[in-house]
Amino acid sequence: DGSARRREHEVAVDRSLSHHKRLIIARSDDPSDLGAPEPKMPKEKNYNPVQAQRKADKAKAIKKGKAEVQDRRNERLARRNPERIQKQLDDLKAIASKGGKLSSHEEQMLGGLEKELRAVTRAREAVGDKAPTFGGRRDVDGGSGALGKRRRGSQDASSSGEEVPEDVQRIPMPRDTPPPMPKEVLDKWYSRRRARRNAENAARRDQDGQEGNERAGKKETAVTEPKTVYEAKPVMRDLRREAVSAFVPAVVQAKMTKGRGLGGLLEPEEADRLEREGYLQSSAESRAAGAAPAAASAPRTATVEAVEDEEEG
Repeated sequence: DGSARRREHEVAVDRSLSHHKRLIIARSDDPSDLGAPEPKMPKEKNYNPVQAQRKADKAKAIKKGKAEVQDRRNERLARRNPERIQKQLDDLKAIASKGGKLSSHEEQMLGGLEKELRAVTRAREAVGDKAPTFGGRRDVDGGSGALGKRRRGSQDASSSGEEVPEDVQRIPMPRDTPPPMPKEVLDKWYSRRRARRNAENAARRDQDGQEGNERAGKKETAVTEPKTVYEAKPVMRDLRREAVSAFVPAVVQAKMTKGRGLGGLLEPEEADRLEREGYLQSSAESRAAGAAPAAASAPRTATVEAVEDEEEG
């Protein structure tokens, strides 16, 4: 029984496998399935589009900052003179080619100059037409157009070198300290330098004097601007009156205004009411108030009356 069941199971498995194989072959032969889109992968559950955009903006800003730093570095390196760096390299290489031994510092300098020359060349190529142009070497054109301070007497030295005969130029210069110059030659040289400096100082003083006179003339012709004077006087205030007027009710203030005759015309009934309330003086009180100052201003006189004595009873 067990073997029969095992055989039946194997037959069922073979049938299912053959069925699956036929389905796969049929699907591969079907042309309609060739253009079917591939199933998309499900998106991540924790995907945040705002955070993704923020990361993209940050990466773009970092890239822009690096590009700006590289541009500034190229501009700074492009200002250097590659011919001067090449000349220093040639001098060091000439020492090594003649059999001389370079020190550790000179070897380190040689490597640094080579790296610097390559960086300057790349920077000038990156900058393009904006790169500054430099003149020729100083030993080629005598320093014309070269950067730096011009040497004194460079033209005289070149002209004097041309006049020296060739057999004299072949004489080697001594390596020791040269002998002192004669006193007469030094005195002549110092006298010429002193005279030249005195002439330059005199010309400079004359020029300063002319400029000072021009400034003085300008100061004399300068027009003084009118000045405005501001002054403030103390403000006198009656604080008692302000306090009383500030705390008077609006109804009472209106009645006082009408009593002074400033609020418009008054009806007889309204005038009587204000007079009873004390906001308006009566005619008798006004006459008495007007007579009081007159009586106070009148001169005071004294009268004497004769009184008869009463007879005793």
